[in-house]
Amino acid sequence: MEWTRSIVVDRRLPQVQEAVADEHRLVEWSAWPDATGYRCAIDGDGRSLGSAIVFRDGAGAEKGRQRLAAVEPGRVSYRLRNEGPGGRVMTPEVDFRLEPVDGTRTRVHLDFRATAPLPPGVRQLVERLMGRRIRRLHDEDLERLKAHVEQAPARRD
Repeated sequence: MEWTRSIVVDRRLPQVQEAVADEHRLVEWSAWPDATGYRCAIDGDGRSLGSAIVFRDGAGAEKGRQRLAAVEPGRVSYRLRNEGPGGRVMTPEVDFRLEPVDGTRTRVHLDFRATAPLPPGVRQLVERLMGRRIRRLHDEDLERLKAHVEQAPARRD
């Protein structure tokens, strides 16, 4: 599975990047905890490379991690390790690319890549079904990011 989803946020790039690169803020706006029912905790300071959002089910079992892999001007990368279909491990990659539109707005691109750990044929079917749900959640993530950042006071960065 591979795609890019995009949205324009009415805030300057540094303010948007801060909301994406700070895992404490990310869990405030992300659609995934609500959609999965998982509890999220931060392992590390939530801002340094290697920090991770840990996903746990209702019984407290770890179901996945979203590790902060890179923060560069205009780019934030996360690498995940999650239980996929049938308990198999999946390792999705999520990159946020940020580009200024003008002096007050930022275009956010969410790039997603993942391969279901299944044999060909079955993999394509599962990815098609999973892809619909994941794309919808990515669209919701971007809408929630936009709302979260735009509700915060504008800053001069």
